[in-house]
Amino acid sequence: MIIIGIDTGTKTGFAINHDGVIVGLCTLGIIEAQQAVLKRYAASEKKHDFVVCIEDTRQRKWVRHDVGRERLKGVGSVNRDGAIWEEFCEYHDIPYLLVPPAHLVGLTKMTEKDFRERTSWQGKRPSEHARDAGMMTWKYHRLISTGKVTMPAKPSAIKAKHKAQAKTQVGA
Repeated sequence: MIIIGIDTGTKTGFAINHDGVIVGLCTLGIIEAQQAVLKRYAASEKKHDFVVCIEDTRQRKWVRHDVGRERLKGVGSVNRDGAIWEEFCEYHDIPYLLVPPAHLVGLTKMTEKDFRERTSWQGKRPSEHARDAGMMTWKYHRLISTGKVTMPAKPSAIKAKHKAQAKTQVGA
């Protein structure tokens, strides 16, 4: 199973998890990250064992009211990045999961030392954004492997299923 983790923002955290082992971590611009996903997906032998996990800040249930105007603009930008990633995966028919920040509590903003201890990462020093993306893949590999989260289908398969269900309901 290949899981790509995306920590959205102007500095996109990017992680590749292959069968439970984080094999790549870096920080990229959004276009570079999308190109990397396309390349990895095209090279994947088992398209049904490939998923992009996108941190979706649009699902955040709380926003501090004492933050400044510029900070709120940044939050809006990150929210838009989540929508862009969702559209990207839909357009290219790549399976994806939108991960609410609440599902990552305690796993983000981890120190490099703690990250290396938990994941056994031996590579070069990753940025905080890359570590956050890596922890997302680390957690979701375990959730998918144990059946607590279902591996998503391709967007086209989901749309076809909804269309067939709607057709059945109209005909009933």
